[in-house]
Amino acid sequence: MVSGRRRTAQATVERAAATAERPLRRAVGSARANPLPHAGTISVFLLVVVVLTGVYITLFFEYGFGASYEAVARLQAHPIQRVMRAIHRFASAALVLTTVVHAWRTFVAGRFSGGRRFRWLTGLLALVLVWLAGLSGYWLVWDQRAQAIAEAVSAVIGRFGPGAALSASWTGEGAGSGATLMVVVWFVHLGLTAVIGWALWRHVRRTRLGWWPPRHWMALAFGGLVLAAVLLPLGMLDPADFSTPLPALSLDPFVLFLVPPLLSGAAGWVALGGIVVLVAAAAVPWLLRATAVDVVEIDADRCTGCDLCVQDCPYLALRLDDRADGPAVAVVDADACVGCGICLGSCAFGAMSLGELDAAAALDDIEVDGRDVVVACRRHLAQHDLDDLDAVVVEVPCSGAFPPHSVADLVRRGAGDVQLLGCAPGECAYGIGNELAHARLAGDRAPHVARRFAGVAKEDWVALGDAPRSTLEPGAHPDLDADHLPAALRSRVASGVVVVGSVLVVALLTLIPWRGEGDEPGVRVVVDHTAGQRLEGQAEAAGAAGDATTVAVEVDGDEVARRTLPTWRGAAVGVVDAPASVGDRHVRVLLVHDGRETVVLDDQVDLQAGRRLLVEARDAPPPPGASRGRTVFTDPDLGACTVCHSTKAGEERVGPSLAGVATRAETAVPGLDARGYLRQSILDPDAVIAPGFRAGQMLDIYEERLSAEDLESLIDYLLTLEDG
Repeated sequence: MVSGRRRTAQATVERAAATAERPLRRAVGSARANPLPHAGTISVFLLVVVVLTGVYITLFFEYGFGASYEAVARLQAHPIQRVMRAIHRFASAALVLTTVVHAWRTFVAGRFSGGRRFRWLTGLLALVLVWLAGLSGYWLVWDQRAQAIAEAVSAVIGRFGPGAALSASWTGEGAGSGATLMVVVWFVHLGLTAVIGWALWRHVRRTRLGWWPPRHWMALAFGGLVLAAVLLPLGMLDPADFSTPLPALSLDPFVLFLVPPLLSGAAGWVALGGIVVLVAAAAVPWLLRATAVDVVEIDADRCTGCDLCVQDCPYLALRLDDRADGPAVAVVDADACVGCGICLGSCAFGAMSLGELDAAAALDDIEVDGRDVVVACRRHLAQHDLDDLDAVVVEVPCSGAFPPHSVADLVRRGAGDVQLLGCAPGECAYGIGNELAHARLAGDRAPHVARRFAGVAKEDWVALGDAPRSTLEPGAHPDLDADHLPAALRSRVASGVVVVGSVLVVALLTLIPWRGEGDEPGVRVVVDHTAGQRLEGQAEAAGAAGDATTVAVEVDGDEVARRTLPTWRGAAVGVVDAPASVGDRHVRVLLVHDGRETVVLDDQVDLQAGRRLLVEARDAPPPPGASRGRTVFTDPDLGACTVCHSTKAGEERVGPSLAGVATRAETAVPGLDARGYLRQSILDPDAVIAPGFRAGQMLDIYEERLSAEDLESLIDYLLTLEDG
């Protein structure tokens, strides 16, 4: 046997995977009827289904917490729209599954080395984006399932400023209509879909591999989706309500599998584990490379510039370069070459070589001695070395590396049968090597077998693990037509049952129930507060500018939660959950600033099963004119106040800092309230001089420069600058 290769760990894993798939192959009765090799192209078809049904659904969609939910409810009430919505969801789940299957088969086959590293990374990116797109799609419904997603996201990002602000933005009365948030989520959903398309294009752009699966797989997959949509209507959950614990509901295991562990209290570890898995997956081409990829070498003196190798290279690693002193010569891009040797099979002039697995050299060196010759690709020989076979076994990197002219040479040297043993339809490790070898031997693609020896070589295209059996009956598996199912009724029915049944199983799995969070009520505190500002329902400002804000929750005199909130754009934001049991409880909620307590709630509350006590600590809105007043304050053509004054504590400019000016104004001049003092300071700036500053620094121009409305708005804004 001409080989010298030992079984690697990767080959062992691939053998185990092939063994696990054997029952499916036996059930469908033919390698051509096995859908698994087409998982990647089926994913592309499912993505198109998802996009088209998504566009249809968008025509009837509206934006906002209540508006989005009602729009989906109307979709669900219409028979056609209901089916389209179900197809969209089931196709999304199936898309995740087929993408994972494709990634797994790529991994176990080791199709990530050399020039295929970038393809592995773009494929992994597409998988992650498909998952994120599915997650954002579920979020758009704004039902209890979306609530579960929102709370899982909060568990991950809620301890960081921007994430805490986002968590507070969809919880409680202060959340508003949610129109802005839902528009953002929709654009994220749309943008992710667009990036998925880009990643898939990058995934296959520098290859000769096909995009689309055979038509029968598309028909069966779509038929399964329609059947699932009719038999398994989705229904509607209740609207999201953050004042209630999550009830038992169905969670799609293909998209929402992280929700339960994230809500279990170990969100940080779960997120860290997910990041580690992604980084490890991205590093697979570098972590698992056993040996460097053999790169084809070209003998320029023998090259005729025929262009056949350039046309056959599946990864576009070859090109023709013009020469001034002769015909063009093939040149290899070492970074793109994957060592498949397919170009050797297309070269009839011996102008190419490939290290130890040079097919032409190996065939020239063997001693035939009247025995049969079996030329097998290395994937088959990595599973079964065929040592017991009474034949000369020649290993090639791919069946496409077998030079057709070798058939005549082997027969002239006394070989009995010549058998080419390659991968089943759709299974070639290099995509098209088996198809090219078949076309050359059939005379449909150059270089051809000499007419006299046409049909002498027997072809067998079999799945991994079936090599020993195929050598007992050479030529019994010559069919490589992946575009049509076998004529046998058994194979057609079995393949249909497999595909349609798989879609139905996927649809059923999306309806798997999750137990929810139980009926324990608890206390949820939503905070959006800038220290030094007055809270809604409070008479005085809470804390002073720059203070950290800590939330403390007491139930029946026992402190059950205490947490210092992150800040975002100067405000303390976040959601704090505290445990509590059913019954009449005395609940106190405090905001603590540098040891000073502001009581948000201090009351006897009847906590009921299945209801959270929702407590909000949000700043009181500024007076109506304050927004306009901020513009007057900063506009260089109006107040231009920022030239001389800062609103940050301790930051002095030409004039004093205005941080806390509203508080100081209340007692600055006896007989004047805060509004009167501020009006006097603007219109008569030298009436009262701040300590450390001198008269004449502020121009007496604002009575003429500002309209009465702008003056009052400016005062409204200054009155929001309280306490320090």
